Amino acid sequence: MRKVVACVVGVILLSTAASAWAREIHLPAEAAVAGNVIIADWFYEQVDRDTVVPRTFEVYQGVAKDADAAFFDAKVVAQPGDIIVLAPGDYVANLWVFTEGVLVKTADGAETLATLHGSLEIDADRVTLERVAVVDSEAHGIEINRELVRYVTIRGCRSENNAWIGIHLIGPRGTIAEYRIEDCQVIGNGQHGIDVRDTIRFVVIGCTIVGNGKAGVYIESYVDHVDLQDNSMSDNADGDVVYKHGS
Repeated sequence: MRKVVACVVGVILLSTAASAWAREIHLPAEAAVAGNVIIADWFYEQVDRDTVVPRTFEVYQGVAKDADAAFFDAKVVAQPGDIIVLAPGDYVANLWVFTEGVLVKTADGAETLATLHGSLEIDADRVTLERVAVVDSEAHGIEINRELVRYVTIRGCRSENNAWIGIHLIGPRGTIAEYRIEDCQVIGNGQHGIDVRDTIRFVVIGCTIVGNGKAGVYIESYVDHVDLQDNSMSDNADGDVVYKHGS
């Protein structure tokens, strides 16, 4: 254990008291969107009267970083129910969301999307991602950690030109209750456009899924209910909808 010292240079910490009232957090006005950015409801734990320790986050599978690690370029405190509002524009950033029940979206009325040139990972339940673009990642585009998530909604987003899968489930265990993707564009990713496994209800509605390097939608094992409606799919190298077991 160690005492927390003064703020690490280059890291922005938004400190807010826990509140029953949801609030809007505007980025980058309240914190930079650059480098490695993490959103969580708390970062430090009080272990006795004089000592607090940093919380640890798994930022990549099997790779954990504590809240004081220089790895994080910005830390944002958000409580369940808060709305994270991104200004339209381009950001070279990877973003992790560890607060349950938040909405992450581009500002209302913006004609262009907030665009992350990196990956966006959802590591908390009941997160909604709305009107955000994730492009040009050297890995997956949007990642959903099924160890921590049961319900997730991705609406009006774009995942394009990412090196691996456009919208990808990660985590070695866990079951998604509802994996919902609505009105999204999943275009030109290096592997599958969207993948799914270990999911009770998988819903893809009104999406454009084209030009991906493997399947448009790849359905793996243990998916109970598949609902694909009003989607436009074409030019996906391995086929538009591919089942792992051919069924």
